Amino acid sequence: MPQRSGSMRLARRSILLIVPLILAGCANANLTALPGLTGAQPVTLPPGAVALRGSIASTQRIKLSPSAEERAILAEYQALQFGPVGQPVSWEADGFRGQFVPTQLYRVGSQDCRGFTHTITRGDNTVRQVGTACRQGEDQWTPVA
Repeated sequence: MPQRSGSMRLARRSILLIVPLILAGCANANLTALPGLTGAQPVTLPPGAVALRGSIASTQRIKLSPSAEERAILAEYQALQFGPVGQPVSWEADGFRGQFVPTQLYRVGSQDCRGFTHTITRGDNTVRQVGTACRQGEDQWTPVA
């Protein structure tokens, strides 16, 4: 019996040491390092992100290339679906770079919605857009403002 008691104590101590390390890793997860948000490789949008096409407004100062727009849409989806409040999700392609910063999730009727700020930069030109998207189903986001 005493040996079993000692092994139980060792197991408890091990758990007490391992759990904080695992939680620290989760707390330090950085969404800006997601694969597919930077580089020249083509990206495949998840089905829930397809409705976001056209949500990134072109301006006279900045018109995104097709691959930059795809990366921006993927970053927007990641920020809306998974992003912690206030944590930027960055993207980069073809000399463009940007970040989406999601706000708190809130409910309108039966839909979950989130606001966001999107900053796009190319060279010395920076454009800041503010918008809102609402989730339909489990993962499809649709811009509403």
